[in-house]
Amino acid sequence: MSCLGVESGSHFFNSMGMDLNFSENYIYNMSKLSGRKLSALIQGFPVRGVGGALSQEISSIAFDSREVEDGGLFIAIPGFKQDGFKFVDDAIARGAAAFITETPIEELSSLNLDQRKVTAISVKDCRSALAWVGAEFYDRPSDRIDVYGVTGTNGKTTVTYILDSIYRVGGQQSGVIGTIRHRYGGVNLAAPTTTPESLDVNRMLHEMAGRKIRQCFLEVSSHSLVLKRVFGMHFSVGIFTNLSRDHLDFHGTIDKYKEAKKGLFRDNQVEKTVVNIDDLVGREIAGEFSENLLSVGVKKNADVMAEDCSFSDDGSCFTLKTPSGSCEIRTHLLGIHNIYNLILAAAGALQQGLSLGQIAEGLCSVNRIPGRFEKVPCGKKFSIIVDYAHTDDALRNVLQAAKLFTPGRIITVFGCGGDRDQGKRKTMGRVAIEESEFTIVTSDNPRTEDPQRIVDDILEGVPSSAFQGKDYEVVVDRKEAIQYAVRKAQPGDLIMIAGKGHEDYQVLKTGVIHFDDREVAEEAARGVL
Repeated sequence: MSCLGVESGSHFFNSMGMDLNFSENYIYNMSKLSGRKLSALIQGFPVRGVGGALSQEISSIAFDSREVEDGGLFIAIPGFKQDGFKFVDDAIARGAAAFITETPIEELSSLNLDQRKVTAISVKDCRSALAWVGAEFYDRPSDRIDVYGVTGTNGKTTVTYILDSIYRVGGQQSGVIGTIRHRYGGVNLAAPTTTPESLDVNRMLHEMAGRKIRQCFLEVSSHSLVLKRVFGMHFSVGIFTNLSRDHLDFHGTIDKYKEAKKGLFRDNQVEKTVVNIDDLVGREIAGEFSENLLSVGVKKNADVMAEDCSFSDDGSCFTLKTPSGSCEIRTHLLGIHNIYNLILAAAGALQQGLSLGQIAEGLCSVNRIPGRFEKVPCGKKFSIIVDYAHTDDALRNVLQAAKLFTPGRIITVFGCGGDRDQGKRKTMGRVAIEESEFTIVTSDNPRTEDPQRIVDDILEGVPSSAFQGKDYEVVVDRKEAIQYAVRKAQPGDLIMIAGKGHEDYQVLKTGVIHFDDREVAEEAARGVL
């Protein structure tokens, strides 16, 4: 077994608390070998020492000792709760031919490796080693498929779905790896994390290449960049959407969060870059990584722009202006934030030489993206929208977008996740009150925290001019909160249920239960509950 940090907005994670930068002691160099010899897997990677033979044939790679196969390579990753080195004996007992560890070779004498004919390799950073040997084991798949890496606080999922739509209208099948699902060539997998571990990413890219899929759209989270899940990958296009406060429980400061995002462009081979320069951090990235860059903007003069934007409850319309020409885009996606997502995807496709006609058709054909400003059918004279917004910036974006086509009141239902960045709770509370006519503060995924404690943190951001009962209400149970909003809604109103989006579960202290905002809202509106 090995304990790894996990970053998803819906799953537990812990900071590794370790220095992930390594200084090279020596690099094992040799001519490229065929097959899966251990020597070939570590070729070019900085190692501290080797104990045993490098001629071993490696059958598989695992970072969980329970998944080790006979002749396999075990990566003993130090986790926050448990050190993978504790499971080396278990891995060897299961047939491991070799293992990689951060423990110096001279401290391994108690394992009797010579007698057991097991090879040990000592490195400074096992996570980087996992990414390296995984890529080598699967024949460097990011060199054999066009990978679009999309990073930023908000919009990653939407941009990948739009890119997929652009390629689909051209008759091409793509892979999508991200927050909602990992899907490619008939494979449709649950996504426990936004960006999977590096070994899984390389395996999926390898499978895509085998299925003749030529491009993959990969959401690259800040956690994955710190935890080296895309270390050493080749990206045909890197896309930066925006940056606002999020995940400071993991990164500590906004500057560290920003530097983590920049890591996509700094620590990998990124051939072409797309950056939103209306965003302050985007302008920094554009200045630092200016080679083969297409800038995107609505407010700032950029290479790819959206002009003459208009909005309705059915979608948006704008003029897409590019170096290849201009055209009108009518889309079902709602709000200015989605116009940014559309033009970012358009710029990414332009970087790879797709025609403006195909891009325009792809933009116009996008219908719905699960949990992203998604309308819930309710059969009433008011509207219900579910959105994944779980930062103050994202919440402000979706509420301002909704105002543009809502004749009545905005009623917002939202909470904040437990065991996550506590500092954003009061700012989200303030945004909800400022941008809504009425707010219902409730639970999100409280995890191990007391839901009432989270609510109290949110209420610290409520302006003194706002009054409970008049401007907001507290309904801790999320199901009851949604029902309350539906009962309160009048013709012309819009209910915005924010925070969980596509998720069909709720994480409580007692465990995980089925919970889908869309289902609960639709049933409430139809009077089933």
